Amino acid sequence: MSVRDFATALDGTRFWDAEVERTYETEGEPLVDCALQSKAEVMELCRFIEAEQIRSYLEIGVWTGRLITALHGVFAFSRVAACDHGWAEQCGLAISVPADATFFRGDSGTEAYVAWRRELGPIDLVLIDANHHYRAVRRDFETERAQPHRFLALHDITGARRGTEGVARLWRELDGNKLEIVAPESKMGIGIWSRS
Repeated sequence: MSVRDFATALDGTRFWDAEVERTYETEGEPLVDCALQSKAEVMELCRFIEAEQIRSYLEIGVWTGRLITALHGVFAFSRVAACDHGWAEQCGLAISVPADATFFRGDSGTEAYVAWRRELGPIDLVLIDANHHYRAVRRDFETERAQPHRFLALHDITGARRGTEGVARLWRELDGNKLEIVAPESKMGIGIWSRS
């Protein structure tokens, strides 16, 4: 069986890099149209998606939509969905998700979102990368845990970057099966959780 070249498959997508890091440090926001994840970690996420035969994907907190668009381009999910309240737009950037994505434009902490998520039905992989404060990320996690899914993922599990300590705290507290994807040079990390 041949191993897919995910580095090449993701070449058309800009990921978090040194320039984005500098912008984030000076401006307090990334303010760049890119995927706000490490390419090395997303490559490992792709290996997981392929190994687990993930066919449906929901991303909560898409920034400008680069990650969900890249993953859908690589895997052509049978169902793809997104939720975002538009922070990138408030920062002057456009949001673009795949044309066939089901998109909830609003806050994941609302009853309207919970109703939308319930109607969405089973999702293989949900990536939570929205509000990183502890109470908000725990709320998002609990909302998704109550919905049919196979895996829940959290971005920024290391807590090494300012404002991500809440994600790291939640990740440490979780019981169940946990897989950590953390590239050596990254201050981010992706954690994938499933029930024991």
